[in-house]
This record gives sequence, C-alpha cells and structure tokens, in this order.
Amino acid sequence: ENPPLPLMRNETVIEAPAVQETLTQRYTNETVKFIHANKDKPFFIYLSHTMPHVPWHASSDFKGKSSNGIYGDVIEEIDYSTGKILEALKESGVDDNTLIVFTSDNGGIRRNNIPLSGGKATIMEGGMRVPCVMRWPSRIPAGTSCDEVCTTMDLLPTFARLAGTKEPDDRIIDGKNILNLMQHKSCARSPHEAFYYYFMSQLR
Repeated sequence: ENPPLPLMRNETVIEAPAVQETLTQRYTNETVKFIHANKDKPFFIYLSHTMPHVPWHASSDFKGKSSNGIYGDVIEEIDYSTGKILEALKESGVDDNTLIVFTSDNGGIRRNNIPLSGGKATIMEGGMRVPCVMRWPSRIPAGTSCDEVCTTMDLLPTFARLAGTKEPDDRIIDGKNILNLMQHKSCARSPHEAFYYYFMSQLR
C-alpha cells in the first residue's frame, strides 16, 4: 500500500498526510492569489488538479450535492473552481489577453467514453483522445472548433513562440507550433504527419 503523501510548498511540508478533501479549493485559492499578485506583468500558471484522479474527494461544500455520486461532486467542484479563476482574471483586467487551456492527460478511468472506444491505459481513442477547450478572447475566435490532431506536447513550442522565443534546440522536441490551429486559420492542418503512442514498452 502506498504511504500517505504530504502537502508541500516547495520543500516545506504544510501537512502530512494531505487533506485531500480540501485540495481543489486550496489549489484554486492559490491560483486566484497568484493572478491578483501578478496582473501587471506576464505570468504563466500550470494548474494540475489532483481530482478527478482516484481516490475521489470533494470539500464539504460539494460532497453529496450532485446526482452522480462522489465523482459528480468532484466534477462540480472543479467546474466551480474554474469559474473562480475566470472571475479573478476579469477582476484583474487581464481576461481578454490571457490564454487559457483546459484539457486532460488521458481518457476517463471508467472506460465509458462513448462514442470512443477504450479508456485510460489503452491506446484506443478513449484513452488518448481528450477534450481540450482554449479561450483567448483577443486571439481565438469564439464558437470555433478544430478536429486536427495535436497533443499537449505542442504547448511548449507554441507558448515559446507566443512569448517571443522558441523551443530548446539542444534536444529533439516532439511538439509542434499549433498557433494556426488555435486561431482557426483557414486551411490550417495538423503539423503531425503521424502520431505514435507508447503502450508500456511498445511503440504503436
């Protein structure tokens, strides 16, 4: 059995074990504080919620409130928290010039991703194809969609170019610049000729 993990800030232990019921709320509060503190200069936030990875936990404000059990409670809390972050961007006056990417690292654990086959830990579409919502009012046209192949690995070179620099050239970077896809440029196509997945030690 895995040992209980602590909640840390850099190298300082805040509590051990971490109270998982409060994590979504605490991550969100830290994000909101960071936005307000850095509104007058460019900033980057990478917020990786512990939920909805198992084991599922929701705060007392959301526990038992949804019609889909604890999993539904967790999703509702993340939804609420996302709203708080969007609200902070508006309050700070940086909403129009902030790029937001909301996505996941893999398909659902329940392996019920209809109409896609498979789920997490598979190389079928239900395991590899995930929702991705991008919002950037000043640069991405509202109401547009794109079904070209891209990957979270594309975010590094894309963000680097947007920041006026480029990805490292001392190593092979698998990601590609996908700004044209994000901005829904006409005739924009995926920069990937093929896309390969690892399944354990097998390249497929």
